[in-house]
Amino acid sequence: MAETSRRHPQTVCSLAIIRDRNEFATRSAIRSTAIFTVTRCPESVARFSIDHRAFDRTATRAEILAGVAERIPAGATLIARASRFPQHYLRHSFNAGGPLPPADLHLLQRERPDLDILPLQCANSVLEEIAAAYRIERAGPGSNILSRSRRAPDEAQCLWAAFMWSQSSQHERTSLSAAWQAWRVIERARPVGF
Repeated sequence: MAETSRRHPQTVCSLAIIRDRNEFATRSAIRSTAIFTVTRCPESVARFSIDHRAFDRTATRAEILAGVAERIPAGATLIARASRFPQHYLRHSFNAGGPLPPADLHLLQRERPDLDILPLQCANSVLEEIAAAYRIERAGPGSNILSRSRRAPDEAQCLWAAFMWSQSSQHERTSLSAAWQAWRVIERARPVGF
């Protein structure tokens, strides 16, 4: 079967938002964000960067998402896991008679209409396979909020790898993943700043 010629977008930002509860739960708070940015460039296949922030419960959703929106390059493709509604959430919302509250990605799209936002439906089992293949340490099931927050950059990279494997040609996957793995080795060798 012939492969279609798909191309990785010029700039992709993979966003991981770590919350202490489900996004639509009452009193849910964002505790950490990680933006993994991949920019294709002719001189070195791609440039990679990670922006990781942690928050306490006093930071508001609006402040955090405004900060995320500011840190994403103009015209980028933003990928993130699609919001998952808790069981029976839609029925309770409709019975209450009000509109559904906007998801984080909807608010980011309002703030940054120049972004191409792609919510990804990605099963945990797929991310686990990718993490194993690339030796990415993800927070395990039942991990506490601190562990999940510390692993937000790994989660964002794992999500990007899933996107790359589903959207890029074989040649592009090979070159991007080799460049990314080299970058990861360099990042792990850097001294810790605290």
